[in-house]
Amino acid sequence: MKRFTLFTFLYLALGVCLSAIALGYPNLPSDLQRSLFISAGTSYIFCLLSTFPFWRERTIRFYRRRNSPVILPWLVIGYYIVWMIWEVQSQNWTMEAILGAFWRLIVVLPFVELIVITWQVNSEH
Repeated sequence: MKRFTLFTFLYLALGVCLSAIALGYPNLPSDLQRSLFISAGTSYIFCLLSTFPFWRERTIRFYRRRNSPVILPWLVIGYYIVWMIWEVQSQNWTMEAILGAFWRLIVVLPFVELIVITWQVNSEH
């Protein structure tokens, strides 16, 4: 049975936004435009996968097996946010720098989902 969560819609929204940006700005450098399309495609795949129960079950199984990667998502999220802000700031808030930082949200969002799932697992016990 498929189930839709908040993260299903967040992945979908991120994919739509990244696709719209890549299509709406034809003057972007080709590598940035390509990375936007790749991230949008990855977001659509995550959106599809997050509707299946095995997505959550594998996360819970991974969490219970290791029971220590709780700090890892926080470190990855913090690293990427600091990296995005540093990159945008060092390039004087140009459109390319902002878009270059925006496509990296596809890395942050699965780790946020991991944190939420582990919170739910901990609250059940």
